[in-house]
Parts: sequence; structure tokens; C-alpha cells
Amino acid sequence: MPPLSFQIASRNANCFYFFACRRRHIDVSMWLFLYRTIRYDARKSNYFSIHYQKNFMSNSKPDYGFDGNPAALVISLCAVAIVDLLLFLSSSLLIRIAAYIVFAFGLGFLVVTAWHFSYVRFGKLRHRDALLSLVDWKGNETVLDVGTGRGLLLIGAAKRAGKTVGVDIWRKQDMANNAPEGALHNSELEGVRDKIEIRNEDIRKTSFPSGSFDVVLSNLCLHNIKGKEGRDQACREIARVLKPGGTAVISDGGFTKAYRDVFRNEGMEAKIVKARFPHRSLWLHAVVAKKKE
Repeated sequence: MPPLSFQIASRNANCFYFFACRRRHIDVSMWLFLYRTIRYDARKSNYFSIHYQKNFMSNSKPDYGFDGNPAALVISLCAVAIVDLLLFLSSSLLIRIAAYIVFAFGLGFLVVTAWHFSYVRFGKLRHRDALLSLVDWKGNETVLDVGTGRGLLLIGAAKRAGKTVGVDIWRKQDMANNAPEGALHNSELEGVRDKIEIRNEDIRKTSFPSGSFDVVLSNLCLHNIKGKEGRDQACREIARVLKPGGTAVISDGGFTKAYRDVFRNEGMEAKIVKARFPHRSLWLHAVVAKKKE
């Protein structure tokens, strides 16, 4: 049976197609029907929270999760398709022109969504390895992973270094089924459970003493912090907990120039590099910052 979100999206598409064909024009009642139906589905099935029907804790292989909200992507695509259908059914020339604009937007959104699914399915591990290769590992480093999620970087670092600590605030909208248990389960499957520690901490203000870590890692996390000041504070906190001579590798989908500038203002050497993996994007970069001895 298809996942619940796909069942609901398919039902909505059929309902709107029938409704549009019957009425042959667009009015307030159709948009009201759209709002009420999606609102009902959101309440009925917890539409934006239920992502996977399988229980990841029963997996025999590591599952590093879906970055973002897959149900939100599905409903967004369906909404664009439905709106475009309603606009195409209109007899107004201006509305039909608007339909072509919406179609172009939807096509672009579909390409971005396909890339994201490809990254989640195939590119995530390669991206992790590319990020970890930016660190000169000696095998005894203490590592901090910011935005641990299911433990992608945490576990990769634990295989290369000494003690590895992961921090997160475990927001469900940042990753499907985001919870400490996911990272712990994956670490057991990967054989590094005894080398990791997980804490519930906000990177803008942590309980770690200054100069606690040789390496700080983060992937697709800091952009979730609202406001420039909050993101800048996170970078300053990363600089604070780094040991002299330590390295920070921060990969994100935006704001990397701002991260670099903050690190430089903290007296660190910082540069931006492109992540070298087959599923890279023009907007996905990494900041490599080194704290002076």
C-alpha cells in the first residue's frame, strides 16, 4: 500500500480534477474547497509529521534519514499541479498565461525535488566522505558534530577519530523522524556506539568549556537557525569550543559567505570550498575554518 501522504495527495488530485471539470471556471468556492480539504487531511493524518510508515529502529542497515519534510514536498508538488490545472481550465487569456508561468515554476520545483531525493538516496554518504576528507585526521581527535540528526557525520567521524560528541535540538521539521534514538541505533549498526556521545544542546550556547574539540563538523544545519544574529552566534560558539589549531568544516545550502566572515572576525583562517561529489549543487558549499595555534 502506498504511503499515507501519497494516498491523500492522489485523492485530492482526483477530487479537484472532478470539481474543476464540473464547474468549468474558477471561483472562491473552489479555493475554499482546496483549503478545507488540505486542512482536513493535515488534521486527520498529521500530514506534515508522518513521513515514513516503516519503523527505522527495526532496520538492519543504517538509515540516515530524509533531510527536510518529504510530505511537505509531496503536497507542494500536488498543490502546484492542482493550481495549474485550475488555471488551464479557465477561459481567460491572462489566467492561461499565468498557468504557463506556474507550470514553469512547478517544473523547476520538480527538478529541485528530484535532485534532493537523489541526494538523500545516493549522494549523502559521498557528501559525508567528501567533507571528512577536508580534515587531516590523526586518529585521536575529539570531535563535535553540530546538528547530529541520524548521526551521518557523527558516525563517520567516530570511525576516523577518538571521542565524538553530537548535539542537536531534534526538530522534526528539519529531518523526518528526528530523534536521538535514530543516531544511537545507527551507531550500534556501524559498531561505534562506545565512541560517541549525544547531547540535547543548542549550538548558539553550549555547555562545553572553551577549547574542547579538535574538529567541529556540521552539514545542512545552521541555515535552520532563524535570523543572521543567531547564525553568527552559532559560528562564534563553534570558534569558542575549538582548540587552537582545530578545524571546523561547515557545509550548508546558504549563508556560507557569512559563516566565513564570522570565522575570520574571530581570528580564524577560513575559506569556502565546493563539496566534490556527484550530487553537488551550485548552492551547496562548505566552509573550512582553522583556528590559529
